[in-house]
Amino acid sequence: MLSLIDAGFIQSPSLAPFSDRLEPGELLAIVGPNGAGKSTLLSLLSGYRRPDRGSVCLDDKPLSCWPPAELARRRALVAQKLSLGFDWPVRELVALGSEASPREVEEVLAMLDLEALAGRGALSLSGGESQRVMIARALCQLGLGRTTSVTADSVLLLDEPTSALDIGQQQRLMRLLRELAEERRLAIACVLHELNLAARYAHRVWLLEHGRRIASGPPAEVLSATTLARVFDAELEVRASHDHGSPLIVLAP
Repeated sequence: MLSLIDAGFIQSPSLAPFSDRLEPGELLAIVGPNGAGKSTLLSLLSGYRRPDRGSVCLDDKPLSCWPPAELARRRALVAQKLSLGFDWPVRELVALGSEASPREVEEVLAMLDLEALAGRGALSLSGGESQRVMIARALCQLGLGRTTSVTADSVLLLDEPTSALDIGQQQRLMRLLRELAEERRLAIACVLHELNLAARYAHRVWLLEHGRRIASGPPAEVLSATTLARVFDAELEVRASHDHGSPLIVLAP
């Protein structure tokens, strides 16, 4: 379990301290307008930045106290800005730095629809393909294939994982993330700009504004028309989806 205990940043970029937990089996969406502090919050959750105040703990142990190799087996981050560096073959890049077997690597490639790209050089990939490759690499880092069991209470953190994906790939990725959370007890937090993806697939939503978390709860509670219109300064409507009951956000005519 990943927990924030009155954790935040006082210095710029600021993030008002708060306390909460990311539970195994939960897909959490972090939403908010540009500059709200979403990526800053993810850097805090990952341990790549230490809070100016409070602490972030995994299994009640501060992230700063975990040996790097042990923490890497329990927590993986896919950043918003991808830097591939070298023209690794996709299969090798996905396995890089992990203890995954060749079979597990192939399983993860299949999960992300990447089998056809396995022998391609990473620098030849499109933005959406690169995005899925780095997510596959994070899953291998956590030791997660189709037939393997994820380490108890492992955490996957994703910064705008759907930003370069087409509609179909967005849907398939979010379905996979929800499945991994529910069936494999993975704790997942992802920054999303597409509010309808958060509404449809997240178990819980954190809404940020000006470096503060202003709402937390199920999508139907957090993503209200009044709140979203004010926070995003947008004219919109929120309707109930007839298929699954989650909010459906549409621009006002």
